[in-house]
Amino acid sequence: MSAEDIFLGSQASLTMVPEVDLYIPLDHSNSTTTVLQAHDDWEAHFLMVNNLYVGCIVELYDSAGATTVISTHTITANTANTLTISPAHSHTLADGDFIHIRGYGAPCVGEKSSTTKRLNADNWIGILESATFPDVEVEMKQLNLSLGGSRNFTHQFKGIETAGAANLNLVANHGAFLYYALGKCTEITATFHAYSPTDKLNAHSANSSHDDRRHVFLDTTNGGAQSDHLVTSSEFLEQGPIFYKTARASDTLVPPLLHGFDLNTNVELLDRTTSTATGVANSITYKFEEANGERLPSFALEQTLAKSSTLTTRTSPSGASEDTTFVRIARGNRVNTLTMTANENEEVKITLDLNARAVHKLEQDEDYEARGGITDNRQLFNFEQANDTSTTDKDAELLEPFFFSSGLFSVFGQQFLKITNLTLTINNNLQDKRFVGIGNKSIKDAIPAQRTYEVSFTAMVTDDKLFEELLEQNEVGSATDTLLTLQFDKANGEQILMKFQDYFLSSANFTIPDDKGPITVEGTVMPRTLNSCTVKTHWVLQG
Repeated sequence: MSAEDIFLGSQASLTMVPEVDLYIPLDHSNSTTTVLQAHDDWEAHFLMVNNLYVGCIVELYDSAGATTVISTHTITANTANTLTISPAHSHTLADGDFIHIRGYGAPCVGEKSSTTKRLNADNWIGILESATFPDVEVEMKQLNLSLGGSRNFTHQFKGIETAGAANLNLVANHGAFLYYALGKCTEITATFHAYSPTDKLNAHSANSSHDDRRHVFLDTTNGGAQSDHLVTSSEFLEQGPIFYKTARASDTLVPPLLHGFDLNTNVELLDRTTSTATGVANSITYKFEEANGERLPSFALEQTLAKSSTLTTRTSPSGASEDTTFVRIARGNRVNTLTMTANENEEVKITLDLNARAVHKLEQDEDYEARGGITDNRQLFNFEQANDTSTTDKDAELLEPFFFSSGLFSVFGQQFLKITNLTLTINNNLQDKRFVGIGNKSIKDAIPAQRTYEVSFTAMVTDDKLFEELLEQNEVGSATDTLLTLQFDKANGEQILMKFQDYFLSSANFTIPDDKGPITVEGTVMPRTLNSCTVKTHWVLQG
């Protein structure tokens, strides 16, 4: 250990990397049945982090049938531009053939800088109160081999490696994280310009009024429509890629446009949201729904430890120890439990308990730039609108959280006015599974099982309604006037609105305080089904 300077928490950084299906065109001439090489056109923009995609599923497509999967394989190794797969494919590769890496556990690539690798890791997580990055737990095996002469173990070795739990405690200034807990986005309403790139990878800078921000695109099927038009679209993939973005000084779409599903002729430029204290312009409205398959969305977390007074993002390519910048990537984070809490006199809080698939450390001599090359926190994506380095377009209202006082809670056909605290819990009950053929003992899958909802609250007692509902034997169904409704609003118009149906009141505890103060009831409602979830926000989801 030659380094003497200590890593400090003041120079620690945690950013988000979207995980989406990745498009890679193939160099068919230099690919084999077990090694697939990316085309030069793709490699001109992107480089993969070595072995970051081990365990991911890759789908092989023929150019003639762009939406039909020829075969499916597991990635056992990868370099900057190749994937080693198992089992071998039997397809005769031709010009135009391509692959998609499925999104789970596959951090989205970012545009490279010369020969330096980047991930799409310049994404702000949100107003983070605390975070727990997953540790790696290594199983130790100590055995006796029927050999005498010592009371010590004869042999020991390391067994399965398991990524521990991750946790994010956020002050809610948006509701977009509900997407990761519920599973899919089915509809987006936003304002777009009439612009469509003609190249699969490149997009032109067409919105000069927002040059200090990244350009954001969505497949709307309405390419060529009039400027500044409101579009409601469901053409994107429900679990991503959803929006595409560029860097400030680039015209490369990240992630690469998903060939065969999103069309370059239908991609349109988003008008980024602006806000004042009393109003929001060009907001994005998402419709989230329950995903009932195993493809629950995931994302990666990039942890950067640096010693520089200005956050260093570059790791050493020289082979020296990482004594200046230390980067770890926790990939395949699925939401096991989401808890939304509104307590008296506080901001609305969202806690994400995550199940990580694996934790990846860069190879010693790998040339990599963390945070997508962004050193100024004010330039992180989804943060730059309110805290840009420019003198214009600073919309600090977008950073304002939702508050307890702006909430509405309606259940059993009436609005409760005397709520002192409220908690929504969404539990996906993820189960860890490991599979044959991955070739890596650190990779696991988190498979969603029984989904449950719970709404608990404390309220001042004003009548006997809740006690009557506790004794009621019939579940409250889907009638519009009896839906359980949770709603939070900002002064500028941003909103979280969730409605549930098919519920019982499972408990109602009435307490008489010793100080002879207000009598309160602690209630718990158990819905079976999400009726609807809409989020009006400035937050751009990529998947």
